[in-house]
Amino acid sequence: MQRMAEPIGGALPASFVDEAFALLVDLVRIDTSNPGATERPAAERCAEELRRDGLEPRLLEAAPGRTNLVCRLRGTGEKPPLLLTGHLDVVPPGEGWSHPPFGGVVDAGFLWGRGTVDMKNHVAMALTTLRALAREGRRLRRDVILALTADEESGCDLGASWLVDHHADLVRAEYALGEVGGFTLHLEGRRFYPIQIAQKGVLWLKARARGEGGHGSMPREKSAVGTLAAAVAKIASRPLPFHTPAATRAFLEGVRRELGFPKGLALGALLQPRIAPRILRALPDRALARTFHAVLANTVTPTVLRAGGKVNVIPAEAEAELDGRTLPGRDGEKLLDELRALVGPEVELEVLRRLPAVEASAETPLFSTLAEAVRRGDPEGIALPYIVPGFTDALAFSRNGTTYYGFAPVGLPPRVRFAELYHNVDERIPVEGFRWGMRVLHDAVRAFCS
Repeated sequence: MQRMAEPIGGALPASFVDEAFALLVDLVRIDTSNPGATERPAAERCAEELRRDGLEPRLLEAAPGRTNLVCRLRGTGEKPPLLLTGHLDVVPPGEGWSHPPFGGVVDAGFLWGRGTVDMKNHVAMALTTLRALAREGRRLRRDVILALTADEESGCDLGASWLVDHHADLVRAEYALGEVGGFTLHLEGRRFYPIQIAQKGVLWLKARARGEGGHGSMPREKSAVGTLAAAVAKIASRPLPFHTPAATRAFLEGVRRELGFPKGLALGALLQPRIAPRILRALPDRALARTFHAVLANTVTPTVLRAGGKVNVIPAEAEAELDGRTLPGRDGEKLLDELRALVGPEVELEVLRRLPAVEASAETPLFSTLAEAVRRGDPEGIALPYIVPGFTDALAFSRNGTTYYGFAPVGLPPRVRFAELYHNVDERIPVEGFRWGMRVLHDAVRAFCS
């Protein structure tokens, strides 16, 4: 872990940082897999902590056991509220872990377990920030609202979306801080801290091919399976056209400016759609190449294949489910056209679910405050706006008139890539990186609201 300074404005007592980490360990040990479990035990554990400081959390459920927590610390009301938000559910752990996924094991300087970065770390930090502000008794110009949500991993229907639809006033705020952002990204010896100002939209699709069925001993010239397989092969091997959304442009231009010539030259060239694919194909760091590709193009990933039921019967129909992600703005409307041009007219495309992209401005007082808090925590750190390829609760809270930034700060050593920890086995967070992030988040919130 690189050496980082203590945030100047925060001065958060070590006891609070210890309490935040202890809460994170407890939350990791509560299985909130979605699907498969409920969020209620985790919400009750969080409510217990808040009540210790005289706060009054409310537990709200869209369905039995699918529990959301909302708690408000009152300020003077001179300014509109700030919302701190995180989701309590996690994706199922899968197999192949080095440590039990719900064991909360500390080993080699890391806390291991499902949810350590997605996103019970931020739940513990945001809750502890609210408790610290309440205990300090500082005069706040804004109410600070904590919203811990259910069901984010399955689309937010029982969590943030339900809160906005049924309890909008409880969570209405000018700004929100949630996932994804504030983690260390090491590039060419420099430390950058991407802050989410935008996220891609969702376009889940079903691709269907039809053909003549028959006996497996008599091959057909055009079978449903063959047609679909050819289409899936094209999707998997041919990227859709590249674009340069505003958030990606701001990030790449910021990195290019900091790295200078010649290191920043290749990154600057990624802003040219005709050149970018060749640069990414040649990039030795494949994880980094995948990350840049995801924020420079609409993407489609085949995830489910379905055809036939008997080895000697040619099926008349074959289907694939496709995970499409769309860039903000008009580029999001292009994905279906781009995909139809790729697979051809023999494959039918049916929209299963559509969620719009979200985009906010980085030219706000809060973004400046976050960048300053990063710099206080790491004098060599550089905060930059960023777009994330996945979806978050930002979509729901943005419908409520809230400007959402992904800022759940974590200090990461160079050998650990944040994107590779998400939804993966051996999800883990560096203990000192969490403690650093706790101080930075408290520093930023206190500076913005005081």
